[in-house]
Amino acid sequence: MVAGVCDGFIGNRILARYREAADTLLMDGCTPWEIDEAMVDFGYAMGPYEAQDLSGLDIAYANRRRQDEKRDPARRYIPIADRMVSEGRLGQKTGVGWYRYPGGGGKVVDPLVEDLVVEEAYFAKVERRSFSTEDIQNRILVAMINEAAAILGEGIASQASDIDLVMVHGCGFQRWRAGVIALCRYLWCATSDECA
Repeated sequence: MVAGVCDGFIGNRILARYREAADTLLMDGCTPWEIDEAMVDFGYAMGPYEAQDLSGLDIAYANRRRQDEKRDPARRYIPIADRMVSEGRLGQKTGVGWYRYPGGGGKVVDPLVEDLVVEEAYFAKVERRSFSTEDIQNRILVAMINEAAAILGEGIASQASDIDLVMVHGCGFQRWRAGVIALCRYLWCATSDECA
């Protein structure tokens, strides 16, 4: 397997859309812990916000600043994580991020984060609403599948199975689901007579 050259190659491009979809849900009505729980229920070892706390919010922040000049203005940009960094909420390394980590221990839900999110939605004139676990999972998966299709269409991956290998072995996608493209095929066949 050989990946073509682009910003993020295969795995990081799909993960960027995963995080973008999660951030959109965050702005539009979810809490970080609702999104994390939904993705753990789907089969991930941890959700996107707990994972960011583990790696450090400043890492993704630096990447976003690197992409500022070439960011597509047609794509919705969610500034919540930027505000988290500006307030020193960098994750486990500072004891506070999307969650609190009292005494260096396990994560604890932080109601201040929900207040911050609601405030940012107010500034953006977003009317927040609730999303079911299935809504959260579907929106995130569709974003990942769409990016995987774009990667395949651009020739960054030469075949669909290459994308699935990257996602399973490099990005924590559930091995028993066989990958993003395989899951898409399964879901399509489950609703189509053409696979019968």
